[in-house]
Amino acid sequence: MDRKYRTSVLRGPALAVLFALMAGCGGDGGGGLSNKNPGANDVGVVVAFGDSITMGNRCACAPYPARLSGWIGKVVVNAGINGTMAREGLGRIQSVIVGNRPGFMLILYGINDVIHGQGTGGTAGALRQMVEICRQNNVVPVLATYPIPFGSHGVFAGGTRGLNFAIRSLASEMRVPCVDLEAEFGGAPGPDGAIVPANRALMEADGLHPNDAGTQVMALAFADLF
Repeated sequence: MDRKYRTSVLRGPALAVLFALMAGCGGDGGGGLSNKNPGANDVGVVVAFGDSITMGNRCACAPYPARLSGWIGKVVVNAGINGTMAREGLGRIQSVIVGNRPGFMLILYGINDVIHGQGTGGTAGALRQMVEICRQNNVVPVLATYPIPFGSHGVFAGGTRGLNFAIRSLASEMRVPCVDLEAEFGGAPGPDGAIVPANRALMEADGLHPNDAGTQVMALAFADLF
């Protein structure tokens, strides 16, 4: 999707991050994503795989997968489950692939691992295995970072930034397309290394879950891949 399209769909607060465009945090992102060897999978099907931020149960609005479907002309299956951690996602990814036979899988996992004090190494290891399982099943994987939390969840900002660094590194190493939601929501860290929180206009009051404008930004960031 052409990034210029954003000016026609974003309104109000969402325009504040219009120029914090997808950083392409690793791999071959940036438009024209394709699956050249789908096997028995359907390239017209995308699975959005993750936790409550994917599920969208904290906002009285359309979750990002529903918005994304209309913008890219593909079926986008919402396979987000509230409260789950990366190891739990790893335990169900094969069944989700078999049940939906997608050509693409958008993986957004790890924030609950941070909240529950799980080490970044173990989380990155689970994400690595998710990517490998996708490839073994002829599914094109996409990784994504998280917006930096604030407010009541601000205590997890440092851990989230560490997780995002690990996700970017993994994406670069494995040559996986990556959507940098940290950059989309808050911009890059300053030269002093200070943590930049997510734009408050894009988040619910809990400082963790995207609101209506935020889910639009998420959907458009993923749409840029296609």
